[in-house]
Amino acid sequence: MKILVVSPVPTDPVDAGNRARIATLTQELVRGGHTVHFACLPLETCDEGAMRARFGADRLHMLPTPPAAGVAARMAGLLRRAGRALKIDAAYRWPLDAWYDEACTAALRKLQAAHRFDAVFVEYVFLSKAFDAFERDVIRVLDTHDRFGLRHRHYLDAGMKPQWFSTTLSEEERGFRRADYVLAIQPTEARDFAARLAGAATRVLQVGHLIDLGEPVKSADRPAVVFVGSGNPLNVQGARYFIGRVLPLVRQQRPNAELLLVGGVCTAIPDAPGVVKLGFVPDLRDAFSAAGVFVNPVLAGTGVNIKLLDAMAAGMPIVSTTSGARGLDEHGGSAFLMVEDDDAASFAREVLRLFDAENERTRLAHRARDTALAWNAAQLSALEAALDKQQHFPSSLAESPIPAEALAP
Repeated sequence: MKILVVSPVPTDPVDAGNRARIATLTQELVRGGHTVHFACLPLETCDEGAMRARFGADRLHMLPTPPAAGVAARMAGLLRRAGRALKIDAAYRWPLDAWYDEACTAALRKLQAAHRFDAVFVEYVFLSKAFDAFERDVIRVLDTHDRFGLRHRHYLDAGMKPQWFSTTLSEEERGFRRADYVLAIQPTEARDFAARLAGAATRVLQVGHLIDLGEPVKSADRPAVVFVGSGNPLNVQGARYFIGRVLPLVRQQRPNAELLLVGGVCTAIPDAPGVVKLGFVPDLRDAFSAAGVFVNPVLAGTGVNIKLLDAMAAGMPIVSTTSGARGLDEHGGSAFLMVEDDDAASFAREVLRLFDAENERTRLAHRARDTALAWNAAQLSALEAALDKQQHFPSSLAESPIPAEALAP
C-alpha cells in the first residue's frame, strides 16, 4: 500500500516524544511492507537531511510555509492575550482550522495526483482539514496524539500556563468525523473518543506509541536515577519537583546518589548538587544503562508518556508518579512502581529500596519488558486494522462496532 503521512511535526531530530511517536509509526508502516511518503508542514525546525535519509529524497515533501501573520491576525493575538490575562476561557480556545493554511490543500492535491496514495495519515486534529485534498476512496487516518478538546483547562487546573492548541469539544469532534479512523494513543482516550462518536461512521482504534524495541539493557548497579524529557513545561515541572523535593530525601540516605537528566529538559534546569545533565543522547539505551532506576516524576499531562514506554521496553526498573503513568496506570505495581503525585517521601523511599534490592530491580525489569512487548503487539494489530481496505468505506464502517481488542490496554 502507498501511504502519505502529513504532519506539522518533523521526525528528525528525534528529540521529543511526539517526534519519536511519528518516527516509530512511519518505521512500522515501512516494516509492514508499505511505501511511505512524508509531507511536512514546516511549523518547527527540522533536520531535512536526516528526514531524506529516513524516507528517501523522493518520498520527503516539504509543504508550503504558512504566511506570516497579517495585521488582523496580530490584533486578534493581542486580544487573545488580553483575554487570557483576564482569565476568559474562550481566549484559550482556537477554531479547529485556525492553524491550517489552504495552500497546504493545493500542495497535497498535487502530490495525490502524482502518486495516487491508498491511505493518508494526518497528525493532529488541528491539521484534519488536510483530508479535503483526497478522494473518498483513500483511507483517512487521524493520529490524534492527545486530546485537544478543552486541553487548556488541564494546564490551568495544574497551575500552569496552557501550551499549544486547545479547542472546543464540538470542534474536536468535527475534526474526528473527517477521518475514517481516529487513532487514540491510550485506552482512556480511546473510550472517550468512541463514546463521543457513537453512531458516526468514523471508527476509533487505540494505537499507542509504537516502541522501537531493540535489546533490553542491564541497569547499572549504582545509586543513580535517570529522567528523560523534552523542554516541555510539564517535564520541566516534574524535574524541578524531583530535584527540589525527592532527590534531597534520597541523598540524605545515599549522599552519592545522582539524577541523570537527558533531553531538552536540561536547558531549563539550573545546576544543583547530584544533578548530571547529559543533554541529547542519540541512543536512550546508553542513558538507561548508566543508571540503576528510571524515574518519571511528572505531575500533570495528557496522552501517554512515551519515555515511560521506552524505559519499559529497555527493561528498566521504574518509579513513576500517577500522572506520569497516565494511560499505563493499570500496570503500576506490576511492570513499574507507582506513587501518588505529591508524595515525595514515598517516591524517595521506593527509589532507595530499589537501590538496595537487586532481585526486585530484576523482577521489575522483566515485567516492564514483557508488558512493553505485549503493548507493542496490540498497537500493531490495531494499526493493521486501520489499513484493511475491505473495512474502510463509510457505508460498512457505520455498521461496524469498535472492536474490544482495539480499546484494550
